[in-house]
Amino acid sequence: MKLSIVIPLYNKEKYIDRCLQSLLNQDLSSSEYEIIIVDDGSTDSSCSIARNYTEKHVNIHLFRQKNKGAGGARNRGLEVTKGDYIYFLDADDYIANNVLKTLLDLAYINKLEILVFNSWYAEDGAEPNFSPPKLENNVLKVVDGMAYIIEPGLRNSACLYIFKKSLLVDTGIKFKEGRFMEDSIFSASLILKVRRVSKVKLDVHRYVNVENASTTNTDPTHLLKFIDDLV
Repeated sequence: MKLSIVIPLYNKEKYIDRCLQSLLNQDLSSSEYEIIIVDDGSTDSSCSIARNYTEKHVNIHLFRQKNKGAGGARNRGLEVTKGDYIYFLDADDYIANNVLKTLLDLAYINKLEILVFNSWYAEDGAEPNFSPPKLENNVLKVVDGMAYIIEPGLRNSACLYIFKKSLLVDTGIKFKEGRFMEDSIFSASLILKVRRVSKVKLDVHRYVNVENASTTNTDPTHLLKFIDDLV
């Protein structure tokens, strides 16, 4: 198994279908990658939609748990992954078609512990629109984690990285549970540990501006917790 994709799912009935379709529209066989959905106590039809996919696709697996937040769901998914590389994708986001094979080829050829790619924001309801891939060759500039932070700079979201599973196992680094922005600490902690990380200029991911998401919810109680978690 080359790749495991972990999706934390909580009340995303409006978006999970698009997310999963983007992962199925890829240039890999079902034996090369798996999609692991962790339903984190959804109260809408999200889990039912995900279950329908597991009945039709052998490489999609669904797990359920009581609500622990995105960090807890990602950690649960990580426990059952089988891939050499791990990708964490949010249920309301999506990726470009036929891009996973290119990313995995780059990771293997360059012996990467972390591969970084481009992402852009998309408005809720916008049609998927990605720039065509432009690669001159498969050889990337590989640096250690500190050099990477100095050069292209650090971005917070775990959805922008493919991680080698052995890196996660060897370091024991997991997501903080019960916090917003938990992937900020996760990604930064891992990058500081690596010797082989590279960024490819490929348009891969869309971060969707969803109403009442953790970064857009303006409820005062939510904002106070969000600020505390950022600190």
